[in-house]
Amino acid sequence: MRKALLSIMASLFCWACSNSGSDREISSPWDEETTAQDSTASDTAANAIDDTLDKSIDSLSILMAYERLSPTKNDRTYYPDAGIPRMLIATLSPERPDDDTTDVPAYAVITEGGAAITDTMPLMIRIRGNTSLAMPKRSFKVTFTDKVTLLNMPENRDWALLANYGDKTLVKNYTAFKLSEWLGMAYSPRSRFVELFLNGNYRGVYQLCETIKVGKNRVNIPDNQDSYLVEVDRKYRDDEFVVINEREMAFRIHAPKDPTEETMDRLRLHLDSLEGYLEYIHQDYSLALDSTPDNWFDVDAFIKHYWVQEFTKNPDAIPLTSVFFTWVAGSVIRMGPVWDFDAAFGATAKLQGTDGWYIRDYSWYRRMLKMPNVKEASELFWKRNRAIFEALPDSIDAFAQAIAKAAENNYRGWPDVLGNVNEFTHTKAYGSYAEAVEDLKSWVRERTRWIDDNL
Repeated sequence: MRKALLSIMASLFCWACSNSGSDREISSPWDEETTAQDSTASDTAANAIDDTLDKSIDSLSILMAYERLSPTKNDRTYYPDAGIPRMLIATLSPERPDDDTTDVPAYAVITEGGAAITDTMPLMIRIRGNTSLAMPKRSFKVTFTDKVTLLNMPENRDWALLANYGDKTLVKNYTAFKLSEWLGMAYSPRSRFVELFLNGNYRGVYQLCETIKVGKNRVNIPDNQDSYLVEVDRKYRDDEFVVINEREMAFRIHAPKDPTEETMDRLRLHLDSLEGYLEYIHQDYSLALDSTPDNWFDVDAFIKHYWVQEFTKNPDAIPLTSVFFTWVAGSVIRMGPVWDFDAAFGATAKLQGTDGWYIRDYSWYRRMLKMPNVKEASELFWKRNRAIFEALPDSIDAFAQAIAKAAENNYRGWPDVLGNVNEFTHTKAYGSYAEAVEDLKSWVRERTRWIDDNL
């Protein structure tokens, strides 16, 4: 660790010295390749530092130096403190996260008001996401060497830094996770907003978020070969554990981590049996009154999951990807947790309107919600929980106000986003962050009104 910290400090030492007194725009280590000459200079500086510093290296000051030295990408002014925590990450030069398969060693610290509120924490970082991989503001997966508690969230090693580049309000994922929590889903990912500095480069407002994994404070199911955490995922990779059912739906197994062939076959057979049941009911939906769908699904969890997806008109939930459920052999399927809403809330051209049913026209939702008893329970759930949906605009306003100053920094670093209409989730241009937030609040109000009128 000492050697790694010396390398970081040496790189900073050389970079700061080479740019001191200059009024030209400073190049960030994130944006430039490390040459053999740079490496030699860093090694020399590291040796000099090693000879003069105490054996106890203040690694915190090294990381915080990145924040102090960091210029903006465009106007060489500093990003002022915005009243939310900052996460400072330094990778071990010359490596840097460039793809979604390579983990890069790094160190991190979280600061608030310019003071550290965590120890310096070793970690591995890599790019994460599906569609967002092609977006310029990247999301990251970070895995710490040890379990850590971050911003009062329960300790774990695995976390995500969500860029939310496709969401001009920056709060859609946060809002959907909170909606899931308020509706009573068994687990909803916890998250906090931070400003991210990566290798001295200000990256913007990020959502530091729990990843979806099995654990007592996350998806709380047994950790064995009979217990499954599954994602309906058409975007799976060849190196992942996936089963395909008879309707050619792809189910990616997240847990158990190394499923046996027997474990995978058990899941496949159960999903095929579920399809047989749904097809049987499809012949006459009144049969559901006798066969009880709660032999297959936790109907309460199904309805809660449905309403989060339907209300937000989440395009991924038809299902395309990021639709999770758990199943313990011998029990029922429980939908959830929810994930990935930056393209929801009317973001895409196809789903801009607040009218129309969407999720209920697809797959399991379509057949389950035609069963009289499930349909009745779904409508009753809306009526009993309508006040939560009606209050969402006020909640969105509070979320946005809490990060308003940070959003100014974010759009100073990404100045072309608010007016951009060239991304598939950037279908509207806004003159300000506040205007984007008002549009989201208006969409939510209209969506609530339409469901009231068409239930």
